[in-house]
Amino acid sequence: MKHGRIAALAAVGALLAGCAGAKGPGADDAVDALRQARQKVAAAGSAHIEATMHNGSRLSSRSSGALGWSDGIRGTLTTRITGGRLAADTRELGGDPSQTRYLPDAYYTRMTDEFAGLQDGKHWIRYPYDSSSDLTPADALKALGAMRDVHEAGRATVGGIETTRYQGTSGRQHVEVWIDARHLMVQRVYREGEFTTTARYSDYGAPARAERPPAHDTVNFDTVTEAAAGSG
Repeated sequence: MKHGRIAALAAVGALLAGCAGAKGPGADDAVDALRQARQKVAAAGSAHIEATMHNGSRLSSRSSGALGWSDGIRGTLTTRITGGRLAADTRELGGDPSQTRYLPDAYYTRMTDEFAGLQDGKHWIRYPYDSSSDLTPADALKALGAMRDVHEAGRATVGGIETTRYQGTSGRQHVEVWIDARHLMVQRVYREGEFTTTARYSDYGAPARAERPPAHDTVNFDTVTEAAAGSG
């Protein structure tokens, strides 16, 4: 259950930022382009997101919704499980579709009544943000700019939009982004081993809302994992 829910959420949320490394030829131009895109994306303040996640043969999902970042992270995303051997267990405990609400302090995922029956009736899991996560498009562009071997990798049409592709690596992490003529990120792909997420961004400036779940219906992620470890 732990790995399944983390994988499903990873499509829309806490991906590890890349570590800095030696830069290759053309890196300065790529970093400048990514910096300009980061400024435009940050100023836009929000966007609509369509994301897919594949964790090898274990789990795959599709998510959609709007996320804002002008005054802390805020937004709501809906995730559907699309396959994998953990799909049945994930649906039983996490629901299908499931809802994740992003708020400035943490993100919250709604679980099923079956899950709540194991957690004193609480339906929502609270996940504090990792300090190294790059949840917003601006964060993702900053992380890529710090990666080893960052460079321009040609042109491509994504969803009917002409874009320039940039990519970089850091250890086992590989990131690609597609930037349009307005210097806005259209798509991002993150790969690490068998784990892959693809996120498309559109309708920059779209309204993004999220209501905080009731405290009496919320359990911290650490509490869930500690209970799972204690029960073996």
